[in-house]
Amino acid sequence: MLWGSLAIHATVAVVTMVQSRLPNSDVDNYYAIGIHPGRPYVDFAVEFPVATVETFRVLAPAAGTRERFGHLIVGANFVADLTIVAALAWGWGIEAAACYALVAAPLVDLFFMRMDLWSTAFATIAVAAWRRDRRVGSAFSIAAGAAFKLWPLAFLPLLVAPSTRRRRLAAIVAAGVAALAVLAAWLWVAGPRGLYQVLTFRGARGWEIESTVGAVWMAIDRTTLRVESGAWRIGATSGPISIALFAIGALPCLWMVWRGARAGHVGAGWAGGVSALLLCSALLSAQFSCWIAPASAVAWVEGDARIAALTALVVFFTNLVWKSFVPLIHGTTRAIATVLARNVLLAILAIDAFRLLVRAPVASDGSSSDAARQMPL
Repeated sequence: MLWGSLAIHATVAVVTMVQSRLPNSDVDNYYAIGIHPGRPYVDFAVEFPVATVETFRVLAPAAGTRERFGHLIVGANFVADLTIVAALAWGWGIEAAACYALVAAPLVDLFFMRMDLWSTAFATIAVAAWRRDRRVGSAFSIAAGAAFKLWPLAFLPLLVAPSTRRRRLAAIVAAGVAALAVLAAWLWVAGPRGLYQVLTFRGARGWEIESTVGAVWMAIDRTTLRVESGAWRIGATSGPISIALFAIGALPCLWMVWRGARAGHVGAGWAGGVSALLLCSALLSAQFSCWIAPASAVAWVEGDARIAALTALVVFFTNLVWKSFVPLIHGTTRAIATVLARNVLLAILAIDAFRLLVRAPVASDGSSSDAARQMPL
C-alpha cells in the first residue's frame, strides 16, 4: 500500500509541476514576496513567518522566472512530503507511513502548490524524535517548524512529558535556545510588527469563508463577501480578535498534546489539539488539513481507529470543499453544506479526542520512550 500510494504522490507531483507554470494566486504571491524590493514586514506586509519568507527570497531570485519558481515550490513540497513519510516510518513503522500516504492522497495536489508541508515535515520529525526519546532533536525540530508556520509550537508540551532518560531539562533548554534564535532573526528582519502581521493575517478584518464562523456567515448573508489579504472573506472581525481566538484555541490544543503524550495516545492528542486550534481560527484554508494528516497515521498505529478514521474523513471532506471552492464563492447550497459538514466533523474530532484523552489512564513514566527504543531501526 505504501508504494502504491507514493506512486500516486509522485504522479501528482509531476502533473502539478506542469500546472505550476499557470497563473496561481498563491504561487504568484510567493514569487512576488521573493522578488519584492525592500524589507519584508517593514516595506511591505507579509503573512508568513520569517523562514518561509526568507525561503521565498532565496528561491525566487535563484529561479529567475515565475515558471521555474513554481517548479521549485512543487519540488520542495514533494521532498517535504517524502520527509513526512520517512519520519513516520522511523517513529511508528511502515504501516504509519502507508496510512499517511493514503490519507493525504486526495489533497496532495493542493499541498504541492502551497507551503504547509514544510512546517508539517518538521512537526512530524519532532514528534517522531520525541517518540524515539531524542528530545533535544525534537526541540530543535519544533523551533524549525515554527519558523515556517507557528502551529508546530503546539508540540512543546511533549518536551515536559516524563522520560526514563530524564532529559526534560536539556530539551527545554534546547527549545528555549532555538526559539530565541528564531525570534532574534525574525525581529532583526521584521521588527515587532512582523509577528502581529502573521497573527492577524496582514491585518485582515474578515472571516475566511471556510472558517467556523465564515461558513455559517456564508449560509446566512453573503453581502460582505470579498477578497482580502489573499483570501475570500466575509463579515467583520479584527486583529485583536484573531489573536484572542488563537490563544483560546491554544489552551485545549496544548493540553491534548500533553495528555496524549502522558496517556500513550499521541495521535489522538495531535489530531484533537490541532483541530481545536483550527476551529478557533479566522482562517481555515483547505491546505491546513495537512497539519493533521500524519496524526491519522499515528492514531491508527496506536490503536485509536475511530480517531484515525475521523481525521481521514476531515481530510477527505476538505478535499470536497476544495474541489467545490468556486461554487462555494457563488453560494451554492451544496458547496456551503459541504464546508459546514467538514467543520462539524472537525468539531466532532476535537471533542472525541478530548473525551478519549480525559478517560485514558496515564502511562507509567517513560513507557512510550521504552517502547520506541525497542522498535527496530
